Amino acid sequence: MKKYLMTLVAVLCCAMVSVVFTSCSKDDDNSDSDLYSYVAVGGATVKDAFVVPLTDYTDAIKSAVGSGLVKQNDQKVIQACDAVYSKHKSVYGSSISGTIQITRSKLGDSNSEQVIKEYTY
Repeated sequence: MKKYLMTLVAVLCCAMVSVVFTSCSKDDDNSDSDLYSYVAVGGATVKDAFVVPLTDYTDAIKSAVGSGLVKQNDQKVIQACDAVYSKHKSVYGSSISGTIQITRSKLGDSNSEQVIKEYTY
């Protein structure tokens, strides 16, 4: 009985060591675990009035990928923002002017901010 118990302890010890080494491995290069934030910056005006289309872009980003830190999904963000741009162009026509930029930043990397799309009215 003592022999079986010692064998069980040895097997459990080996299992624990392998789990510890696996969990401590430097396998952080997987981009699927990276988190990003998407932000709309800029502004636009309409003749004789000021509109804030920035909130439309922010709402589109939230509905496309959520708010806060999210997985990278440029395609969804761009599609949602393209729809906002088309709506503004059809509603305001040539009377709207300005620039809106959609940026993406990676969590933990202060130099990662990148403009993924720019809309010029």
